[in-house]
Amino acid sequence: MKKTKMKDGKHAFHPIKKILIMAKYTAFFLFIGLLQVSAGIYSQNAKLSLKMENVTILEVFEQIEKQSEYRFFYDSDLKDLSKRTTIESLDKPLSDILNEMFANTDITYKMMDRVILVQAKYSQLNTSGQQKKSVSGKVTDTMGLPIPGVSIQLKGTVTGTVTNADGKFSFSSIPADGVLVFSFVGMKAQEISVLGKEEISVAMSEETFGLDEVVTIGYGVQKKRDITGSIASINGESIENSSAKDLVSALRGRASGVQVVANSGAPGDGITVTVRGQSSLNSGNAPLYIIDGVPVETSSLSLLNGSESHGLNPLADINPGDIESIEVLKDGASTSIYGSRAANGVIIITTKRGKEGRANIKVNVYTGISKITRKLGVLNASQWRQIIIDSYKNLDAYNNATTPTEPHWTAIDSLNPMNSGDVDWQDVMYRTAQQKQVDFSVAGGTNGVKYAFSTSVLDQDGILLASNYKRITSRLNADFTVTKNLKIGYSFSFARSLNNRINAAGTGNISLVQSILVRPPIYSLTYPDGSPIYYFNGKRNPVGLAEACTHLNTTNRVIGNQYLEYDLLKGLKFRTNISLDFISMKEDEFYPTTVDYRIGYNTGAVRATSNLTWANENYLTYDKVFNKVHNFSALAGFSQQEWKLETTGLDGMYFASDNIRTLNGAGTISNQAVNTTVEHGLASFYGRLSYDYKGTYLLQANLRADGSSRFGDDRRFGYFPSASVAWRFSDEKFLDKPEFLNDGKIRFSVGQTGNEAIGNYTSQGEFALGTNYLTNSGAAPTVMPNAGLSWETTTQYDLGLDLTLLKSRISFTADAYLKKTTDLLFAVPIPETTGFGYITQNIGDIENKGLEFSLVTHNLTGKLGWTSSFNIGLNRNKIISLPEEVLTNGYIQNGTYHILKEGESIGTFYGWKFLGVYSRDEDNINQVKNGSSNGKLFRGGDPIWDDLNGDHIIDANDKQIIGNAQPDFTGGFNNDISYKNFTLNVFFQFSYGNDIYGNINMMRNWVFAYNNVSTDALNRWRKQGDVTNYPRPIRNDPLGNEYNRVSDRWIEDGSYLRLKNVSLSYNVPTGIVRKLNLRGIKAYITAENLVTWTHYTAYDPEVSSYSGLQLGVDDGSYPQSRTFIFGLNVEL
Repeated sequence: MKKTKMKDGKHAFHPIKKILIMAKYTAFFLFIGLLQVSAGIYSQNAKLSLKMENVTILEVFEQIEKQSEYRFFYDSDLKDLSKRTTIESLDKPLSDILNEMFANTDITYKMMDRVILVQAKYSQLNTSGQQKKSVSGKVTDTMGLPIPGVSIQLKGTVTGTVTNADGKFSFSSIPADGVLVFSFVGMKAQEISVLGKEEISVAMSEETFGLDEVVTIGYGVQKKRDITGSIASINGESIENSSAKDLVSALRGRASGVQVVANSGAPGDGITVTVRGQSSLNSGNAPLYIIDGVPVETSSLSLLNGSESHGLNPLADINPGDIESIEVLKDGASTSIYGSRAANGVIIITTKRGKEGRANIKVNVYTGISKITRKLGVLNASQWRQIIIDSYKNLDAYNNATTPTEPHWTAIDSLNPMNSGDVDWQDVMYRTAQQKQVDFSVAGGTNGVKYAFSTSVLDQDGILLASNYKRITSRLNADFTVTKNLKIGYSFSFARSLNNRINAAGTGNISLVQSILVRPPIYSLTYPDGSPIYYFNGKRNPVGLAEACTHLNTTNRVIGNQYLEYDLLKGLKFRTNISLDFISMKEDEFYPTTVDYRIGYNTGAVRATSNLTWANENYLTYDKVFNKVHNFSALAGFSQQEWKLETTGLDGMYFASDNIRTLNGAGTISNQAVNTTVEHGLASFYGRLSYDYKGTYLLQANLRADGSSRFGDDRRFGYFPSASVAWRFSDEKFLDKPEFLNDGKIRFSVGQTGNEAIGNYTSQGEFALGTNYLTNSGAAPTVMPNAGLSWETTTQYDLGLDLTLLKSRISFTADAYLKKTTDLLFAVPIPETTGFGYITQNIGDIENKGLEFSLVTHNLTGKLGWTSSFNIGLNRNKIISLPEEVLTNGYIQNGTYHILKEGESIGTFYGWKFLGVYSRDEDNINQVKNGSSNGKLFRGGDPIWDDLNGDHIIDANDKQIIGNAQPDFTGGFNNDISYKNFTLNVFFQFSYGNDIYGNINMMRNWVFAYNNVSTDALNRWRKQGDVTNYPRPIRNDPLGNEYNRVSDRWIEDGSYLRLKNVSLSYNVPTGIVRKLNLRGIKAYITAENLVTWTHYTAYDPEVSSYSGLQLGVDDGSYPQSRTFIFGLNVEL
């Protein structure tokens, strides 16, 4: 609703404004009166023709609505509505038709414009047995002025009424626990329970499309319009539409500056989340997660990862259906209240809680199928045999051999039954996987007790054989109003999951994806007697790795939180929380004799891990408004948190039988026994002050002091302050605000946060038992202590702009930030004479800076509704300084594929540059040699490498920067479209500018062994003069690792645009639902990963193998899948 203004754009004085508003409503009342007159004329003159035999009165209503603009409102419990009647009228006034139809019934009616209110002539007996009641009341605006014409509807029915010219209404025959829905154009709809009420007063406010929404911040909530920091919010509806199986996946592309990458496509597997770039080299880059006030464990506790490097996803144990909202705190002012754990951002998850009203019961059931998004091209049997033969011929040519070398018989003997296959192992291993889930929830409450309970069962097969993930979760949230001043409540959740894992990634001999792609197509699936071949001629059968091996992870998790809140004085509250997060995990692993060359040699391992985190928060909040314009709030608190991790494990081998897989059946218990306990604690003090003047000038300051047991006595406490200000320029009287601008605000913040994610005893030193001295065993120090070790500190500056335009139909947010981390915790080499190899010190700096933009538009708001949201984030990461002691040639070798170098970003690839293939021997004009020990010349068909230093020798001195895994920008684009009972959600996710090191492509082009290779090999160099970029296959690689060098030959553009999610739902009409004694039925179909546009040639461009520093390496992770889901949601 539009505010009254003076001509110069300044607000009028309040008395004048009130008179103008009253005049506006008076005009509206006159308009309603005219409508009443016109309605009478319209009703007298409007004529209809009807011919209906033996139909119910309800069916007559439907026919009249089809032929005219009239709409009926009625109580569905009126018994005479089901009476049958016969009507035959030709061009007859509607009033005559209704009078005739209601003549012998207990029904009367009233016409208001095109609305016909149908009601009982007198109170009917309640034959349904359900208690009924009547309520009355008045609807006003926020200034107390009555609003006529407000639609009031009994939720879940078409029964309703409207307010009169005085804003008053009365409503009869309502269920005792019914809920009334109040709606009016331009105003926020409200739902009010009538339980225990006979009179209802409703104050409606203007619709602002989210400005007055409440978002969760650290230790409290705040209106979105009053936020002075940078916070992204994702509501439960968006999470529901995402069809995500875990809450972290639901964040993909939903918030600017938040990069979410699946480590693999395996059910329940790890996910990497980065907020505004990587801020640390050795102390982790994961954000802090808070669920209902509980800081939860998110690092993987899995110890038997096999060839996987990323472990499991602890947050997969949380059912996304329980989530009410997710807030991502990004800037220093928003996160500093969490101090030493917030350098990488904070993600606050709020679960659904009960609301006052009758019990709302929901059942959601779905089933679905998943398939691999695409297969990779590999050679068939005939093509593979030819390339093996060519590799031997090329070896003979290279060695100038006079006697041809014959390939091993297995490569060419197609008559042998062990060797006569023609198998694409992708067809064998990738399946159409099924999944199904059942969710049940009930929520409701009274003035004194509110509750929400849910339980969920998920059974999800992976697209790789034998992989499966099962999960059962239950959650109970309850809130009790004990007295006027005292509230207590709790949240309790339990989850149990069984993950039958697959060792998919890596280059090792148990890596499944590699085995699928490189196993020769000629190898048969079974022996002549039909028994499976799990190992043959040096190659493991991927079927055996999947079905015969065991990788079972069983996890039980309990998250609990109990609070007490007491109103000490008006505006002054005390709250205490006690919370725990307990994870119990057991891992079983077994490799039978059949999958390996070691006859009679089998291995097994067991790990049992328990992790207990408990915390206690105690804080006071104070809220006060002075003179109606000065809004003040304060927070002061103390908390303590402790962690305890216990791990036990044993390894065994030489089991008597592959069918006996418990460790008591092992012939030998290896020396890999594990039994450890580690603990650490955190004590904190924190406070916040907030002030605003009329919502125009806003200020906030935070301070947190954290004391961690991980640091020495002198450095135990770290202090993390922040301050933020905002100016709502749209409220300034001296500004001539244009009509299209509804709200405008500029924000600025600066804040410090920390990172304490180092070893629990690094500052104190560590000892290891079992060290022998002469003939005695003892303990020896293994980690050199550093009592001066301190926090990594991240200082962040943020400048933001918030706009709402065109009657709040458009919302726009922009942020620019600079984020610098100092005192990086780094392992610095020291002289070996100390007895140690390194010491951890605070040294080095990293910088992240970037831009973020979010746009929400309400394109259509009528019968056809359409809302769009778009976000994009640009981040530039740079290493500012590194200690000289750790540099070699100006950089640090970070694993196999990356380096850390000043001026470059984390994720920088380093290797050789591939320039093509020598067409002829004589093309090697400079007589470039291989720098390995053999020092041979490159010939026709060999790779051409960039001789960076021009010495005609290809060696380590020619390595250079060959790519970067950091994207230029990431984001998402969402559309919600509704028409009548249909709702369509379409969501796109994108990433641009990042490189991928396709190690999987290197493995499937390893042409000098008996591996299968990609169909790219069909374009290989075959003879002198051939022009191609695919080198000649040559047996045993006599040049020395020329085909698997770390080079830009395997670097590809990882940019992609993905149609991540499409969901179409249909709400069954209320009339049908009511007949079934239900409150709602929704059927839906969802497609996930429907289409991906990318130039990347391996399975999927969403890659995050290795650690947080070794980004963008595709090591053959479990592929992503395309999923189709069919579901039904029933509300009772």
